[in-house]
Amino acid sequence: MTTTAPRPSATAPESGARPASTAGRLAWLDNVRVGLTVLVLAHHAAVTYSHIPLWPYHEPPRDGSAIALDALVGTNQMWFMGLFFLISGFFVPDGVDRHGVAGFVRGRLLRLGVPFLVFLVVLAPVFRYPGYAASPSAAEMSFPAYLVAFPDPGPLWFVAVLLVFSLVYATVRALRGRRDVADRPGRTPGVLVVLGLGLALGVVTWVWRIGTPDGTYWAAVGLPSPSYLPQYAAAFTLGVLAARRQWLQTLRVRTAWACVPVLVVALGVTLAGVVVIGPAAAGGGTPESLVTSVSGSLVAASAMTIVLVLFRTVLDRSGRVPRFLSAQAFAVYVLHAPVLVWLGVALAGLDAPAVVKAFVLLLAGAAVTWSLAWALRRIPGVARVF
Repeated sequence: MTTTAPRPSATAPESGARPASTAGRLAWLDNVRVGLTVLVLAHHAAVTYSHIPLWPYHEPPRDGSAIALDALVGTNQMWFMGLFFLISGFFVPDGVDRHGVAGFVRGRLLRLGVPFLVFLVVLAPVFRYPGYAASPSAAEMSFPAYLVAFPDPGPLWFVAVLLVFSLVYATVRALRGRRDVADRPGRTPGVLVVLGLGLALGVVTWVWRIGTPDGTYWAAVGLPSPSYLPQYAAAFTLGVLAARRQWLQTLRVRTAWACVPVLVVALGVTLAGVVVIGPAAAGGGTPESLVTSVSGSLVAASAMTIVLVLFRTVLDRSGRVPRFLSAQAFAVYVLHAPVLVWLGVALAGLDAPAVVKAFVLLLAGAAVTWSLAWALRRIPGVARVF
């Protein structure tokens, strides 16, 4: 743990002098955020060259290595944004404790609402233009009309959903008034609790996907993965509870080890189900989709547990480089989409397997976005938002 790290991102509000569950800075949790941010870049670099044409710049695969990129994207989708929401929820109670409900809401509107609007107004046109130019819409309407007709906040959907969750929590705290909300360290969940939560989430997700099958896109709000909303809400709520009960700091190593075979089996079942069962695995209300919903949720629960314990036990360290990476992480998240799209355009002439091109795009994208984020945050006042 360190108390000298720079101001954290929107997914980890800075902490003051609080009890052990939220005091100071948790270096390992900062490192988790950095790792997840890199994984977001890897995810979108992989989409660029995969069989999944859901990115403004997409190159149709020309070799079999794109299948590995498809598997990476599908596996990531099962859990990594859920862990972002869990970490975000972990820091929310302390924010309300220190600033009060009104101060917390103002802070969230500043550090989440402003970046969302900046992306929508300034960065989204840059991000989306290659997709517009390659679509039939280019011959039917102007680019400004296209942006209005097909609104899309890109990866900033996460920020919008997190803002909604945060405001819901603030409302609950406001309704509770001055009731005692002190930290109450409780029994640390073991592997049976983790598996039980995964099973319960799987059933809820299965029911939810009757009306919102996997692959659904909510165009009106630009939400690319509404089929995972139960996971996002559950993860955020668990983060809030974990902050009060000190669960993240006390998760046992043996619990993480017990989750490893669960992760391997559940991941195999989910990927095999998608390949063998096909479209029936993506919906809800059928026996086939129940299998993939439950196995996918077990992947999420076990992967989150393993990652949290791994970083806490092996990567609980700070220093100039980790602090630098952590300080820019949120700005990197906001900036990375247009950077990756236009770097993809620049790499169009590179003749290489899909996996190689994705890796080159990831390396170049990480270097450029962290550099841009650092330069942006040096502008007076910008670091208060980014």
